[in-house]
Amino acid sequence: MERNEPLQVGIFDWIEASRRAPAEVYEHKLKLAAAADKAGFHAYLIAEHQGTPLSIDGSPSVLLAAMFQRTRRLRAVALTFCLPWYDPFRLYNGICMLDQMSQGRLELGVGRGVSPIESRIFGMQGIEQSREKYRETLDLFFTFCRSDVVRYRGEEVELYNKPVQKPWPPLWFPTSNRESIEFTARNGYHTAFLGKRDDCRALFDQYREIWRRHKDDPGRHNAHVATPFLAKTQHMVVADTDAEAERLGLQAYGTWAGHIHHLTRKLGRPDVHKTDPYAQDSTQPLVAGAPRTVLEKVKEMLRVTSANYLLCIFSFGDLAPEHAMRSLELFSTEVKPNLRG
Repeated sequence: MERNEPLQVGIFDWIEASRRAPAEVYEHKLKLAAAADKAGFHAYLIAEHQGTPLSIDGSPSVLLAAMFQRTRRLRAVALTFCLPWYDPFRLYNGICMLDQMSQGRLELGVGRGVSPIESRIFGMQGIEQSREKYRETLDLFFTFCRSDVVRYRGEEVELYNKPVQKPWPPLWFPTSNRESIEFTARNGYHTAFLGKRDDCRALFDQYREIWRRHKDDPGRHNAHVATPFLAKTQHMVVADTDAEAERLGLQAYGTWAGHIHHLTRKLGRPDVHKTDPYAQDSTQPLVAGAPRTVLEKVKEMLRVTSANYLLCIFSFGDLAPEHAMRSLELFSTEVKPNLRG
């Protein structure tokens, strides 16, 4: 795997709360997915959060199932299913159903949940407990995929459903630190880097080095994936003029920043992330402009990070659905073709 791998483009979305009813929010996301499908995007990735306006996607499987009904080629991903929050057997069955219903278009993000505040809703009382539950659930998922009959909680259980993709859908594991790179690269997981832009290249270089050393090891979790995706998320507003895009982008970004800090601020804790839209060391900087401006800024981001997968965040904060859709349309016709070149 080299730095000049072909670029893939997808969409990432927190599915944020807004002044619109949840039904309107969901319908907007489904229309975005349908438009992305027609425009040739690779996948639509959605987050899972609980008890925060950052996400009203408390059950990703429901929205993924609806996306598969609205699309024909687009892949869809929960980034991530927070495994400690799930009963392993129900999670397995849901994944099988999604992969069967989509005819093999599901990809599977797995993690333990980034927020200890959210994990407490599910009885997790610390990082070690959530890590233990995460490992147990993931190991059981692998066991279920390989078995027709399992021993689960003292009962013999017959399994009549399996994923279309063998041995299971491609796996994602997002990261923001060096500690997880060894596990992620050794097993060949797709990954999305969620930290500062300038920290990205070093982590991706580390990933590539570890992946090359271990790509032929037996027992790798994502061995069925030939070339892992190394993705970087990017907030983006594309409009007819730079001024319009910046006006829309800054307002929406401010709302999104309030959402991502909501739980820590509620508890009187300091912000975990720097959310200055144009700061170089911001966790999630903003790109806003007319298509030519966006093209140059995104090219620079890809050069700096060495990512082989661009995850566009078109719909965020309180950005009106029509503006998010316009961003996708302009990006698809005037930016994306030139990125591939």
